[in-house]
Amino acid sequence: MNLPSQSSKNKAGLLGGIFSGLLIGLPAIPLAALAAPSSVVNPCPSIFYEEPHNNQVLVPQGCPPNAYTLRQQGQISGGQNGVVVPINPNVRGVNPIQPPLPGRRQSPVATITPTAGGVNVRLRNNTNASISYQAISYTQPRILSGGQEIVLRNLPTPVTITMIREDAGFIHAMPISTSEDGTLTVSLDETANFSNSDTALRIQRNGQVFLN
Repeated sequence: MNLPSQSSKNKAGLLGGIFSGLLIGLPAIPLAALAAPSSVVNPCPSIFYEEPHNNQVLVPQGCPPNAYTLRQQGQISGGQNGVVVPINPNVRGVNPIQPPLPGRRQSPVATITPTAGGVNVRLRNNTNASISYQAISYTQPRILSGGQEIVLRNLPTPVTITMIREDAGFIHAMPISTSEDGTLTVSLDETANFSNSDTALRIQRNGQVFLN
């Protein structure tokens, strides 16, 4: 029986070390390939539901609503008998800031005489869609269903009222009457013409009414 020489043992040990090193390095290639970033983008990332974004950012359509989205959708019902008493921000000594309204129409569409510096605004939704409306700085966003009307009472002037259809359609707003008690009635109708659509109504301190 022939025993392997010391030289053969050394060669076998050297070759074993080389093959072992190769085997250890082989998994690096497929692991690197598996670590490649995915091309699929999550349309509803969790950051939308974390602070401060939860109360500052609208989520994309189709995502579960966060707190800010729910507020913007106006999940607040109107007052009894369609009457809403506006919130008065001056209770805490804060004057409302009215955003600028670049008028598409340079001349007023109506004029109303404020009573003690305030006006009433009746909104009539003549569309088949729900409309989210808000008197900036005086009320929270609210929903006005199709075929319904609402009265915002004692709004200090100047005041801006925004109106957005929930189905993303266009609204044509038109003042149709004013009364001696300082009430302005506005008809909200459907329109297919973007250039004829309105999203905001502004009443100046002097009672002039503008649409944008």
